[in-house]
Amino acid sequence: MWSRSKKRQNFLWATVFLIFLKGILGLGCVLALGTSVFAQLSDLRHSRQPLPGISEISQVGILVHMGAAQDLLSPITILETVQPRLEQLGYRVAEPSTHSSGGLWLQIHCQVLREKINAVSSQAGKGAIAEVRVLGPPCELAYSFKQQVVPWKNVDRLIYSESVATMQRISQGARRLNPKECVEQFFHLYDFPVLLAAEWGHINRLLQVLKNPDTDVSRQRLILILLGETQVQKGYPVLVQKLRDPEVAKEAAEALGYFGLQGQKHLLSILQDGSSPSLQVSAAKGLGRIAAATGNSQQTPLFLEMVKDPMVDLRVRTELVWALGKAPDMQAYSTLLGLEREIWNDPSPGTDLQEFREAVDWSIREVKQGGHGDDF
Repeated sequence: MWSRSKKRQNFLWATVFLIFLKGILGLGCVLALGTSVFAQLSDLRHSRQPLPGISEISQVGILVHMGAAQDLLSPITILETVQPRLEQLGYRVAEPSTHSSGGLWLQIHCQVLREKINAVSSQAGKGAIAEVRVLGPPCELAYSFKQQVVPWKNVDRLIYSESVATMQRISQGARRLNPKECVEQFFHLYDFPVLLAAEWGHINRLLQVLKNPDTDVSRQRLILILLGETQVQKGYPVLVQKLRDPEVAKEAAEALGYFGLQGQKHLLSILQDGSSPSLQVSAAKGLGRIAAATGNSQQTPLFLEMVKDPMVDLRVRTELVWALGKAPDMQAYSTLLGLEREIWNDPSPGTDLQEFREAVDWSIREVKQGGHGDDF
């Protein structure tokens, strides 16, 4: 009796093992389909979509939260500056009393203005509050939809950095500003309308602005970056077209990197052209982003050939070395070690050479450990 039970138990364990082995073999077959299939699938892992329904919205309400800063300036001042800028992109700005509570709301928080002014005036002494130089953004933007505050999805890397860059430009002015002037200049120069359009999935509005011959180059460049960040397919042919525009080609090349293997052929063409090193650098950055997102190392032989060529611009070689570490491939290891010996024997103090050293050191480490955890 015991022997029969033992045999049944052994049979069950053997069956479980065979099922497990079959699953492992099946997984192996899937993995054996090749890196190209995996790469194309993984192109999609960073794509972001706006909330359902928000891309059809054209009416926006505005709420201004002043908090402790309410004695410095009136919310009306902010509304009068923000509203026409949104209307330039075709948005209808509704009065808070008439706008749907469940609609789309832009929320402007200026509580931080008081804290920044207090910090500046405490250093400058009493009476300095009339004219201040606020280095950080005086107000911050948020938005809500269907009565829920929504975290930034499409422009999370740009919404704050662009506001900081705006304040850096303002701080370079000849004189210090009072709070009202500071906020007015901030919302006049900060290109929040195109950032919001990208965040909300209103790509047609961005494309319309891009087609306008009166749109300045800095705004065109930001829109091209946003077309890459949002990865909306209708932006792809626009980026390819803009590769022929020398004023914005670099931004278009970097943005194409967000489209994965689809954009690779255009970037490889630029990289191998060699007529514009600065454009080659942008193409190499885009290719590095593709390598990081897909793990596709098919371009490793080309990258190695170029990084070993002293006739290739050092900035281009640096970006290609970064790319080698973003899709680690052991065939790059010996070349990277050779570069390490070469550059550390070169005592030149130049910034470009220092960046090259950093790229080589990082990529050697990534190739040795076979991967990275960073999102490029």
